Amino acid sequence: MSFGSPYFTLPEFTYHKPKTLREALELLEKYGDEAKVMAGGVGLIPFMKERLISPTHVIDIKEIAELKKLEYKKGEGLTIGATITFSELEKYQLLKEKYRALYQAVKLASDNIIRNRATLIGNICEAIPWVDGPIPLIAYGAEVEIKSLDEVRRTPVADFIKGPVEIDLKPGEIVTSIHLPDIPEEAKSGFLKFNTGSEFALLNIAAYLLITAKKKDVRLVYGAISSKPARALEAEKILLRDGDLNALISMAAIKASEELEVISDVLASEDYRRHLIKILTMKLLKELVEEV
Repeated sequence: MSFGSPYFTLPEFTYHKPKTLREALELLEKYGDEAKVMAGGVGLIPFMKERLISPTHVIDIKEIAELKKLEYKKGEGLTIGATITFSELEKYQLLKEKYRALYQAVKLASDNIIRNRATLIGNICEAIPWVDGPIPLIAYGAEVEIKSLDEVRRTPVADFIKGPVEIDLKPGEIVTSIHLPDIPEEAKSGFLKFNTGSEFALLNIAAYLLITAKKKDVRLVYGAISSKPARALEAEKILLRDGDLNALISMAAIKASEELEVISDVLASEDYRRHLIKILTMKLLKELVEEV
């Protein structure tokens, strides 16, 4: 990532490598706004080189055993610790089998070198509009667990991301894990990303689809189209109706392209992104319906 900065070196800072979560939280409490937490460092280090941020203390949490959890429990769901990398997730067979949209997003996230260091929680905490990780997590209804010295709280990923580079994280807090709820065996999910010549998506989309005789549940989540991830709630309602699924999919894809707030930027125009929303929504949903 580069924003045209002339800097090639890091600003001066004190490096800390705590062994426990409590030690990390005590350091964060002590140094406050002067400190930044680092897991993979894929986002933090370039930002520091660009002088977009200049912390005087960096707290490296990647050796903290408490944050290395990657565990699924039937009836409860999947827990992903703060230092679990994209590469570790890519190799986790259960992710591929049960949480396919997230697995596909992980596979499409940058290259092998980056995936060896980048963490899913770091991806979320960057809160950059074009990153892939938050989109499938929101589709699954995932929550982040946040800890300080005095409190533990959970908040949905959808609410945690407030806007570009803005998250619901208070001073002294660390995001310690992500929790994905258990999902029915009949549920289908998928992820698509459209980009041209760079890692920056023009559009990414995740869909969660549960259509049975007893229950219907549909979630459509989009990224890289506005300041934060967005759900196409009206399009979802169309897919909950009774009727021919292929016809409903076409109607839902059109509605999604109309209802969402969409921006123009240097990567693509609003009209082009709306066209992509319609085409990719239809493509992804038809792929999932064929599996039902």
